[in-house]
Amino acid sequence: MLQTGQISVLMAIFLSLLVSCKQAGNGNQSKMADKGNEKNLVIVKDMSKFTEIINGDTPVLVDFYADWCAPCKMMAPILGQLSKEMQGAVRVIKVNVDNNRKAAMQYGIRNIPTMLLFRNGQIKWQGVGVMQADQLKSIIQQNS
Repeated sequence: MLQTGQISVLMAIFLSLLVSCKQAGNGNQSKMADKGNEKNLVIVKDMSKFTEIINGDTPVLVDFYADWCAPCKMMAPILGQLSKEMQGAVRVIKVNVDNNRKAAMQYGIRNIPTMLLFRNGQIKWQGVGVMQADQLKSIIQQNS
């Protein structure tokens, strides 16, 4: 059984690892989205057009993510593949929860990555965690 001093040391190690991971991950998500297949991905920096985007007839898959989140980084190439395969049939956008806390709160984002599928301004589907492009494609087709 761990003693109080050992728990404190373990907590300190855990926190330092968490900070290191966050610092190492800063900025990588944006760079990843500009490579190869991901050029069809839109990273939303200005939330003023968000409502306009999700209110359209075309389904919009919104990925709520953070730069420091490992599963979120795994989703970048998957979403890039999806946006390329379904170009014109769906818009794929990414919203950084650290930079857009108000939007994250508005949509009840508690875990990341969280994906919401919108059509005509209404949420048609919501999912949490890493998913494959084929899964997402099927979900989009079923809910469009």
